[in-house]
Amino acid sequence: MEGGTIKIRGILLMLCASICFVTMATLVKALDDSLPLTELMFLRCLLAIPFLFASLMKRGKPLVARAWETLLLRTLFGAIAMFSFYYALTNMPLADCVFIGRTQPLLLVLAAPFIVGERAPKEAWVAVLCGLAGSLIIMRPGLDWSVASWVALLAAATSAIAHLLVRRLARTDDAGVIVFNVTVLLALISGILCYQRFQMPSWQQWGVIAGVSLLASSGQYLLTLAYRHDKAPAIAASSYASVVLSVLYGYFFWGEVPTLATWIGGLCIVTGGLWLVYSRIRSNTI
Repeated sequence: MEGGTIKIRGILLMLCASICFVTMATLVKALDDSLPLTELMFLRCLLAIPFLFASLMKRGKPLVARAWETLLLRTLFGAIAMFSFYYALTNMPLADCVFIGRTQPLLLVLAAPFIVGERAPKEAWVAVLCGLAGSLIIMRPGLDWSVASWVALLAAATSAIAHLLVRRLARTDDAGVIVFNVTVLLALISGILCYQRFQMPSWQQWGVIAGVSLLASSGQYLLTLAYRHDKAPAIAASSYASVVLSVLYGYFFWGEVPTLATWIGGLCIVTGGLWLVYSRIRSNTI
């Protein structure tokens, strides 16, 4: 019973992380291209560092991760994924960007045996494939395979690798330590890249950036905790909740009315998520 509770906890943590990430994506899209992307990355990380530092000090945790080689790899792939995702968000509709991003779990399942030595159970495959089918149904109408679409795919691929590296890091390091280290390194990288093009944000932009920083750090922390409670493919499958939320945000903030295909695809995605939850409850061996 305890093992089943742990696995359900991992799914709930990933659902909360998904809410944070999609809300963050909405704020990034709201900024449009008013700020250089590297500056947005830098300020988003910079604002989070003092709070992450204070949290580690309060809990008496170390400031440096032990598995620093894996940490550097995670930072590299995370930086590519973040920049690519921000670029795609500001150059294509929110829903299309998030839907393309849902190819990430399939890429994750394919890469998991090589990076973390995990093979997907049958239940996870059913949930992932059901969610992917729903994403394809939603993506099909009027999707233009522009440069932004390919960049979104690149973001999905590098994000999948980064997520698996988080899984490896979680075996040796505290979630807060991982997030703090990655945030500091991303701030250094993006700060160097935006130095010559830096422009002071307006008060309104500062407010949005603060929201992006808070949601991104919270989502990353929740994601890291989620990977401590269950295997990577199962956790990734539950992230399909972000697709449904992106449709809602698109409707309320940009007036995007979901089509019939969107509702059918959304049903497939929710069904996959519910099937995953059911499989977690009935099995303590997966």
